[in-house]
Amino acid sequence: IEMDSKKFRKGDDSVESNDQSMIPTGLMPSYLAEAFSELYSEDGLLVLGKGLGLLSLVASFCRFYGDVSEGFASESGLTKPPLVFVLGLREDERTSLISILETWGTPPTLLPTMVTNESGQGKDRALLYQRGGVFCITTRILIVDLLTNVANSKDIEGMLVAHAEQVTEQSTEGFIIRIFQTQKQLCSKNDRNGFVKAFSESPETITSGFSKVDKIMKTLFVKRLYLYPRFHCAIVEELERRAPTVDEFHQELSPKMKEIQNAIAVAVQTCIRQLKNSTKLIDWNDEELSVENCVTKNFDMTISRQLQKDWHRLKPETKRLIEDLRSLRTLFQYLINDDCIQFWKLINNIKTTSASSRYPSMWLLTPAADMLFRKSKDRLYKILKQEKSEKSTDPSFRLQPVLEESPKWRLLKHIVKEIYEDYSKKTKCIGPVNVLIMAKDVRTVVALKRYLVEGKEKAMTHTWLNYLQGYNDRSRSVTKNSGGMTGITEESRLLLEEEGRARQLIYGRRKRVRGGGKRKALNQIPDYVRKNRRIAREKSRGKETSHEDDLERRAVLDEAVQETEREPDGIFPISCGGDSGNDDTDESRWFNIQQRSELRLILKSYSSIEGNQAGLLLSDLDPKYVVLYDAEISFVRAIEIHSSLQDKSQELIRVFFMLFQASAEEKSFKLALEREKNAFEKLIHHKRTMPVPLNTLAATTQEMQLALDNVNGLSGTYANGTLPLAVDTRTRQGKSTQSTEKREIAVDVREFRSALPSVLHQGGMRLAPVTLTVGDFVLSKVHCIERKSLSDLFGSFASGRLYSQAESMSKYYECPCLLIEFDPSKAFCLVNENDIGIEIRNDSVTSKMVLLTTHFPKLRILWSRSPHETLRVFKTLKQSHEEVDVDKAVDIGQNESVEALLSEVSDDDEINETARDMLLRLPGVSVHNARRIMRECDSIADLAQMSREELKRVAGPIVGQKLFTFFRQKFGAT
Repeated sequence: IEMDSKKFRKGDDSVESNDQSMIPTGLMPSYLAEAFSELYSEDGLLVLGKGLGLLSLVASFCRFYGDVSEGFASESGLTKPPLVFVLGLREDERTSLISILETWGTPPTLLPTMVTNESGQGKDRALLYQRGGVFCITTRILIVDLLTNVANSKDIEGMLVAHAEQVTEQSTEGFIIRIFQTQKQLCSKNDRNGFVKAFSESPETITSGFSKVDKIMKTLFVKRLYLYPRFHCAIVEELERRAPTVDEFHQELSPKMKEIQNAIAVAVQTCIRQLKNSTKLIDWNDEELSVENCVTKNFDMTISRQLQKDWHRLKPETKRLIEDLRSLRTLFQYLINDDCIQFWKLINNIKTTSASSRYPSMWLLTPAADMLFRKSKDRLYKILKQEKSEKSTDPSFRLQPVLEESPKWRLLKHIVKEIYEDYSKKTKCIGPVNVLIMAKDVRTVVALKRYLVEGKEKAMTHTWLNYLQGYNDRSRSVTKNSGGMTGITEESRLLLEEEGRARQLIYGRRKRVRGGGKRKALNQIPDYVRKNRRIAREKSRGKETSHEDDLERRAVLDEAVQETEREPDGIFPISCGGDSGNDDTDESRWFNIQQRSELRLILKSYSSIEGNQAGLLLSDLDPKYVVLYDAEISFVRAIEIHSSLQDKSQELIRVFFMLFQASAEEKSFKLALEREKNAFEKLIHHKRTMPVPLNTLAATTQEMQLALDNVNGLSGTYANGTLPLAVDTRTRQGKSTQSTEKREIAVDVREFRSALPSVLHQGGMRLAPVTLTVGDFVLSKVHCIERKSLSDLFGSFASGRLYSQAESMSKYYECPCLLIEFDPSKAFCLVNENDIGIEIRNDSVTSKMVLLTTHFPKLRILWSRSPHETLRVFKTLKQSHEEVDVDKAVDIGQNESVEALLSEVSDDDEINETARDMLLRLPGVSVHNARRIMRECDSIADLAQMSREELKRVAGPIVGQKLFTFFRQKFGAT
């Protein structure tokens, strides 16, 4: 193990050279090599701090298990790489994983194979699995391959599970690991189980709930817990060895922004107080339900968790209060992230939406809301009263745009100037120097780019003009209908006039030259062009090879190049040209390629670097300056890792850290750090007192008993026949009779996204994953189940999909069932009892349920509180019926059932097989309407001679029109 960890360690001269290591020196921190050594020695759950390189650690395991010559295969004496599956990675993380391995110089043949829906059928994937290697696969595909024996557990060496905080006993990942470990133990000849190595960088999620970390480890069948927080000794020593130079800037909010933030806080307090008064039966936690915690995302989760079980009992006004708290929380973020114009539009949209709602937001009637709207408008514009003129005695008003810029914009402008001054003082560098500016989202990046390039006035005026155009559309329609400005308010009139002024400021107006004005000559040549032409003529003297025409063309070409390279006067002169060299020959001026030294500003958003792409971005750009316009913990740590991996001779990265002082941004950033630290402290204490988990494979379950009876001829006992599979506690004797409980269930492969198949398998059911055309679960020859969650039920009613599904089930099965499965954490209630009316309405789900059962009397509705309750219902339905015929269940509803659909034709009538096949190939004709057409028509000729009305009567209005057009359409020209 120590030798294996050396292959992933950096910065140690005593270890192997770079050409013998799997990862080149300087591409992975040393603490990840230590984590690799511990996790490789014994399976476990590794929890790493956010942004500390978790995906790089997963990539090192993929590299180790995929390499035949130096990896796991060489140590185990294998001739091919072992079969290893990587679970839990998102699509962007898979792309980042491949990019990391390619950066390490991994050969293409050793890269993990991506298995998606486009990877072919099961037989194609079976051939891939036989070759071995590392596979990044989705959980739905892998669980189907395990149940259908496409992927055999005895051939699988192990699994790497990312995002282990999402693994539960009912999740698909837990289902996969349970099958893998169970079958691996039964099929292993030398009692050697497969490995499971789990990774997580979300300690807050792991510590939430009651003993969640123990449940996760039990589901993963691991016994060790490895913790690597930011304050780990190895991480601190590694990252502080070459720590970047950090300049912190705590920017204060503007006076108006402070007043707006205080007004939002008062509105939040008002909503919290009203929420507590309206839900007196709920014991609220005052520490969690506070204004300080309102700026975090967990605030919504706290409220939802408290009200989930009593949601159906709440009044509409109380539900509106919860929505208001969510809206106010977003206002904290938009105040510091958006400009004054976007924030003004947002609060006006909230006001308009509330006015049109049945239950408006009451906080909009408070003095805090008045302060919020008043100060937000003051950031945008002011309406000033002018003095009375001699011609008019009525007071006039004028609109003065304020367009307050964000204080961070001014700070960013100051930082960029400081960077340029620092760059100018240094000696000239070879090649460009990159300045990376990181913002929260793409919209912020666009706003910053426009501000840095165009300046404050022009950038804000563009946004101001767009707002005026949208606002003044309604004023124009009013003035057009009323015939003048009398139908609009004074403020609307001023905004309408301001639109023209803003447009003139941006696009300008053509100035006409009058009288003594100087007009620019049409063919005036600039002075620098005259100078360059004179220099070119002097250089060409004495050269006979150059003709006059060539010299003229060359001079024009040089002028065009110089004109292109001339940059407009911007806010920041961020580029400077390099030396032209000492060679003055024409060839050198034409063909010499020079490395240009300049300062480049690169703006990126955090949303565009998902996964572990932060480290890859820093490696590609290698910036000397990094400006963090918005704070992000994972990116800060990525900068620390990048700086620690740089060579000692390189200059330290200079980081400018920007943060609003006494704002929601500062509070959110500090709370995130505090939550992570507290979560790791809880895990450290829990690890100190945690008993060693006993990972039994649930050998007393029915599924395990059947596996022991059927796999490799094993007997149905434990301990060499001394212990029975199960014990009857009433007689204290082992059960010797074979269980007669029916367990076969045909499951549609699309249902493996839910937790129900895992619960069914855990309860002893044998699942057959197939593609079903009719239904989701087939229990027997008579029972077909269509499963719907609450959200899916409402969506199916809206789209009409449930009607066709119920029609198909009623057509092929004697007892079609609609299973409505509820979330066990929520109330067992379809709709609120106050929403149930006495009349049938189109928008009422209860009315739709009544109409559904009226149209399909055979349809049975099953109500289930949880997947475990569904398991009990399924067992009850299967007791007195035969097992399901899986092949027949698959054939039902497909095109192969044409013979059965058309079998009602009398035996006395001889069927023309060719004519029937031709009928089924006509446009719009299917197996459902072919029977009716065959009753009305004796031949294709009779069908073709029918009129439009007759075809619509026989085949339906849409299909009849298609047939009428088809039979009378002329052949195209050949």
